[in-house]
Amino acid sequence: MTERIIAYVDKTMVKIIGLKIKGIKPTDIEKVLLEQVERPVRVIGVTSDSLQLDIYGLDPEAILRDEKGIIKAISLVPGLSGTEIAQIDQAEKAQQVDIKTLSEGTDRACPKERWLFEE
Repeated sequence: MTERIIAYVDKTMVKIIGLKIKGIKPTDIEKVLLEQVERPVRVIGVTSDSLQLDIYGLDPEAILRDEKGIIKAISLVPGLSGTEIAQIDQAEKAQQVDIKTLSEGTDRACPKERWLFEE
C-alpha cells in the first residue's frame, strides 16, 4: 500500500511517495512536507489503496470511497472532489517522485526544469 500525495512543487503537479501518513490529519500533511522538502508545497489531495486518516470536517464530496466503504482518495482543496483527485493520480502527466528525491534539492536554475528532464 503506497500513499500518494498529489501536490504542487516547483510549479509542477507531482505524486509524492515515501511518506507514511497514517494517523496524520489531512490538514497537517502540508506542514510535514514543508519541513521535509524545505520549499513551498501545496497539497491538493491524497490517494491510496486504503487511507487511514482523520477525515472529520471534510465535505462528503471530498472523500472517495469504494463499494466496501474504504477511502481511496481525499481532496484537500475546495472545488475538487475525491473522484477528481483519483483521476489526477491516474494521469501520466503527473510524475511520481519519492520524498527523498524532493529533499535533495536541484542544481537547475529554474525549479520546474527538475521535472522536465530525466536525470
